[in-house]
Amino acid sequence: MMHKEKYEVTPEPRTTISNRLTSFYGNIRSHLLGGVLTGRRSVYEVSDADLAEGEDGLTAFRQETDGKEGKKNVVKFQRTTSGYLFKPTRMDEEVLLKPKSVELQRSLNRQAHKTSLYEIPNLILRRGQSFDISITFDRTFSEADDEIVLRFVTGRQPMQSKNTVIPVTKVRNLQQGEWGYQITSTEDKKVSLKICTGSSCVVGRYTVYIDTVHRNNEKREEKYRYTHPDDIFIIFNPWCSADTVFLEDENEREEYILNETGRIWMGTVGKFSVRPWNFAQFDDVCLMAALAMLEKSELADSARGDPLLVVRAVSGVINNNEHDGGILVGNYSGKYDDGVAPYAWNGSSAILEEYLKKRKGVKYGQCWTFAAVATTALRALGIPTRCVTNFISAHDSDFSTQIDNFWSPDNKPRKRLNDTIWDFHVWNESWFKRPDLPDGYDGWQAFDPTPQECNEGVFTCGPASVKAIKQGKLYLGFDTRFLFAEVNGDRIHWTIDSEGNMEAIAEEKTIVGRFLSTKAVNTISREDVTNSYRYAEGTSELEDVIKLAKKLCARKEVKIASPLADDIEFSYNGSVQKNGDIDVEVKMKNIGKESRVVDIFITAIATKYTAVPSNDLKDSLAASVLEPGAENETKLSLKASDYISSIDTDSHVNIYIIANVKETNQKYICREIIRCERPNLELKTEGNATVGKPFDVIVKLVNTLSIPLTGGYINLEGPGMQKVSAVKIKKPINPNEEIRETIQIKPRRAGRREIIANFHCKQLCDVTGVTEVEISGEPNKS
Repeated sequence: MMHKEKYEVTPEPRTTISNRLTSFYGNIRSHLLGGVLTGRRSVYEVSDADLAEGEDGLTAFRQETDGKEGKKNVVKFQRTTSGYLFKPTRMDEEVLLKPKSVELQRSLNRQAHKTSLYEIPNLILRRGQSFDISITFDRTFSEADDEIVLRFVTGRQPMQSKNTVIPVTKVRNLQQGEWGYQITSTEDKKVSLKICTGSSCVVGRYTVYIDTVHRNNEKREEKYRYTHPDDIFIIFNPWCSADTVFLEDENEREEYILNETGRIWMGTVGKFSVRPWNFAQFDDVCLMAALAMLEKSELADSARGDPLLVVRAVSGVINNNEHDGGILVGNYSGKYDDGVAPYAWNGSSAILEEYLKKRKGVKYGQCWTFAAVATTALRALGIPTRCVTNFISAHDSDFSTQIDNFWSPDNKPRKRLNDTIWDFHVWNESWFKRPDLPDGYDGWQAFDPTPQECNEGVFTCGPASVKAIKQGKLYLGFDTRFLFAEVNGDRIHWTIDSEGNMEAIAEEKTIVGRFLSTKAVNTISREDVTNSYRYAEGTSELEDVIKLAKKLCARKEVKIASPLADDIEFSYNGSVQKNGDIDVEVKMKNIGKESRVVDIFITAIATKYTAVPSNDLKDSLAASVLEPGAENETKLSLKASDYISSIDTDSHVNIYIIANVKETNQKYICREIIRCERPNLELKTEGNATVGKPFDVIVKLVNTLSIPLTGGYINLEGPGMQKVSAVKIKKPINPNEEIRETIQIKPRRAGRREIIANFHCKQLCDVTGVTEVEISGEPNKS
């Protein structure tokens, strides 16, 4: 490889820390892209003949001669144990300035750059910020006669023109965000340097070269190159005002960069559930996995300093599909026997570790796991990122803000024709500036790593400015119109006959885009960010935005015939008992002066959170005659034993209701989601928690349902903790029975940590619990 020929200086193969990690996970690029790249893109294999011709900017040590033929004379290299000796004729080797050792001061620099928590022991720097190193030479350093040039080299084909070879020279004054170094002290053979990296430099893994030049009395230059044996990593820096990911508020930086655990909101409107998640961005596999994602995306090395392109690249490779592969395989079927069920994961680290080991998509994930893994990868790279949940989320592929539902003439739902409205959908936001857009669109940028629509040949969505989404500026990329349609929309109800003829019968205004939620800063509470995505209902601003959006769609406005009278009042009440029993009631009252005949149909259907139906559970059909002032009600009840064992673990019950008043053609249509109550999962730690020593976590569960729970498993993990195998519950858990399991876990890092557990069985999932523990002792350095 080119940079091996030009920059690798040690004759024997070295086994560095980062090399060992890379070796363990194999050759990332060849496994991810395949070995045959010829004809698809340039392959970076360079021959010796190529190296002998041109490329002067790479080595920086070629010399021109004044020979008659005018040919280049390449300086010959003599290999030594620590570097290359450039040996022209009659050179006095005693004047060469050779580094004997280089101290990167990893502990102090990592602390200053807020990278101490990364388990990879290499020096990890945030760009645009200074750091200190010291070099011990084989002789006394002379500022008058000796010169030091540092070279930071990254990428598959390092070139100075592509900003993947960075020569760093001495400057009079260091400027934040500008490359340069100053000599802070000299003490005999030891020289201390303060170095600053560029605030827009490429992020990734770098090799550091130290070039020294000695000018003798004859003004002849004697040159030497030293290569540091360990790679360093440079990542984005939200603490640097010159970096495009700069985030001003320290509390937000702590939350969206340094917080290793979080909360993801799920469930339904009116009955939120919260899923604790172990982002674990500092675990040893996570930074390596994030860099592997950039390799998988084929994002050019020189583009990896732009957070917009990095976020889009990572988002595109999170999902694994038949078009372009990826990290995590989506599955919404309820059948997960050949992998791990999406609800069984507690965190991102286990997913990323399995991916790096097996080199293929990990089975399985759903929207919240896609979003959580994206959060982990981008926080590991230094980009402020969070998960956002949109309740009642539309999948509107034509961006019309119109969602269609269908009914048969005999008032039965035609479920499989309906446009999709997910109960909830989780995507991401990352914080960075948008110099590619007009002024005013910096800040949170929304993107969706869940594969839904193919855009330019890749399943990806965003990043789109959240401000542009709110303002309806759908032409401001990327994919703003798709995200806009997920949070704005009306539902139109149609009847469809056997010949396919349709008639619009009812409309529900602005039903999607409710209670957009993310974890609040410094708490475990929910922060509502709906106002960031859409104007308040009923405002003229929202009306103007919807009108603007509809101009970009070819659909015509739907006209719905008004009923002859609207004199029947309907009200819905649905509840689920703690034991899992469901009761549904629809009340009707005639407030008119004439009698009415009302036909009402209620059906309960097992449904995924993606609104895809699986099987019918129970229905009720009734006709009522209501005299003026009269009231009536229609009920439907489901026992837990009647439905829980007959639906998939991650399904719930949807209630469809349609009522028709014969005399006036008045319609009442209602669709509600019912999820049974989850038991509490209690966690408690026993004994002192110390780095490197196992401690006990006691997990307690009481079955509150009226049926036994069978095939149960408990999964437990935490950031900086060794992986624990799932614990199988061998016996059924009977109604009102309590179980306790003691699980040992061993920490790798000190500090206050959250431990996250989840329980799932054949009957239910998403039963979670959290506890905090203070871990004493120093983290391992090896």
